Amino acid sequence: MESMKRLVFIVLFLMSLGTIAQSADSLFVEANKLYQQGDYEKALEVYTQIETQDIVSDDLYYNIANANYKLNKVAPAIYYYEKALMLNPTNEDATFNLGFAKRMAIDNIEPLPKTFMQKFKDGFVLKLTYNTWAWLAVILLFFFTVLFLLYHFSYDSNRKRLFFTVGTISLLLAIVSLALAYQNHDHVLKSNYAIVFAQQTEVKTAPTMSSEVNFQLHEGTKVQLLESLDNWKKIKIADGKVGWIIADDIKEL
Repeated sequence: MESMKRLVFIVLFLMSLGTIAQSADSLFVEANKLYQQGDYEKALEVYTQIETQDIVSDDLYYNIANANYKLNKVAPAIYYYEKALMLNPTNEDATFNLGFAKRMAIDNIEPLPKTFMQKFKDGFVLKLTYNTWAWLAVILLFFFTVLFLLYHFSYDSNRKRLFFTVGTISLLLAIVSLALAYQNHDHVLKSNYAIVFAQQTEVKTAPTMSSEVNFQLHEGTKVQLLESLDNWKKIKIADGKVGWIIADDIKEL
């Protein structure tokens, strides 16, 4: 009897998941139609309704960003383009549109020059998500296993040499992919960013209202989070400046 109750619960749970997915799909189609018709406000409302269902999708974030961009909402547009790229760094449309959205922001911060390793990480390691690197490693290890078996059971010396060479290359590439997956994952865990949502905010030298103003920031600026203290966040901007900002003025990615 207990097992029957459990089975019924599982079936009902799976049915509810199917209903939620179907509802999200129909809402997504509706929102896209509203967007195409130029009704960006209503489209954004429907996209946001989908997001409240805990749907995580780079396509959804990309469309939310587009709707905000059309409505000249700088901070939300940049925020959701960044969210889309966190899930799918290869989304060229999101990268392209993010460039346009950043032009709407007031702050023009000149970033510090990057080292060779930083350029390598940004241009290669972070070009794919750590899950993608990990799956690539699994596929390469599978190829290595197949090639090893072919090498072991082959009697032709030329084929054995070929299987050994290609198998060795596959194994080395798999090790490299695993290393890149680890490096990517470590970067994601250690690098926390946020977008300024306040139209204008003061960055202080210390986490108190009475402390001196270090510099000002405006909506849409991306900041790196370094530390938290009560309702304050210690941040770092692209040019290396550091200060404390009220937590309510930013939204973490």
